[in-house]
Amino acid sequence: MTEATACTLVTGGTGVVGQAVVRRLLATGRRVCLTYGANSTVAERLVAEAPGLVAVRADLRSLNIAQLLDKVADRAGPVEALVHAAALVDHTPVASLDAEHFAEVLTVNVTAAFALARELAKRGTLRDVVLLSSIAASIADLGSVAYTTSKGATDALTRALALHLAPVRVNAVAPGIIRSHRTDGDPLFSGPAARIPDAALVAPGAVADVVSYLLDGAPDALSGQVLGVDGGASLRRL
Repeated sequence: MTEATACTLVTGGTGVVGQAVVRRLLATGRRVCLTYGANSTVAERLVAEAPGLVAVRADLRSLNIAQLLDKVADRAGPVEALVHAAALVDHTPVASLDAEHFAEVLTVNVTAAFALARELAKRGTLRDVVLLSSIAASIADLGSVAYTTSKGATDALTRALALHLAPVRVNAVAPGIIRSHRTDGDPLFSGPAARIPDAALVAPGAVADVVSYLLDGAPDALSGQVLGVDGGASLRRL
């Protein structure tokens, strides 16, 4: 880390993956600031669990990025690493998916990531960016047209930012279907799980471990890459 007061900003820190990432990074000794949307209950619980953790409410759809980062800097210090885990997971059928909602999904999942990385790079403290992609970038029936498009764009954004923000390292993690309270015991997910080579959905902690590796264990030469964390699910159609 660049300095003791620098922090890692985790957007979407109250989501299933976001929580795992926050806990994993705190365990490594990183100072962490998370953003959250409406889930103040989870944010408050995480802060209670980890003194020193900072939680900032933010509506990324507004793209008030400079204002958000000013608030983060005031409360948690300069940002040296960004983990964009915020996402609108969408399953709207194409016949019902209007242009406004399509744009909303891309705003949170892609445009906000770009705007955050660009503004942080301008501020001069940024060293690492990790974006959360998905195997939905290449398997088109795991979400709506908007969600699938947003994750394909995330992969392209990863490569473009790695080129244009160098020497800042920019990588992405592409999980498969995440195991959560929504998937446990749901027959909708038992079929896909059985067809994954390791016969299991992805634990949030596995994604967090890869995020932590990219921030603290990966060589400097690793940039512009999308690392799959899917148990081999992307090797075959689920």
